[in-house]
Amino acid sequence: MEFSFNTFFGYEHEINALSDQVLIYGFATIIFGIVGLLILAIVLRKVGLNSVNSFFINPLMLTLGLTILVAIFPTIIFYVVASEVSGVKMVYSWIAIFLGMLLFVIFNLETIKSFFREFNKMSEQQEFRNRNR
Repeated sequence: MEFSFNTFFGYEHEINALSDQVLIYGFATIIFGIVGLLILAIVLRKVGLNSVNSFFINPLMLTLGLTILVAIFPTIIFYVVASEVSGVKMVYSWIAIFLGMLLFVIFNLETIKSFFREFNKMSEQQEFRNRNR
């Protein structure tokens, strides 16, 4: 049995029949995933499980945010230039982008965290310098 990019666990006919709705559902899944993880992060912070937020929820939110930023360009290219690309291939491209961003965030999590800490420290210093005396 061989793998084909025209199959998706038996749902290829349903996905290809949706045509333009695949784009809407794909981006809506990413956006609502970020919103759902944000709500979960707020609840976990109130409960006191900040380590779960720090090591699981925040990297997943960062991954989804980077996925939506990176997925816009190939989606436009596939949809406008190569209009014969099926919905299943679009789904596979989004999955590949998501997995690539997930690996990027996993391998560079400490660097990303230190960047945001440094950026926060610099903005606090600028705020201190620009305060009214």
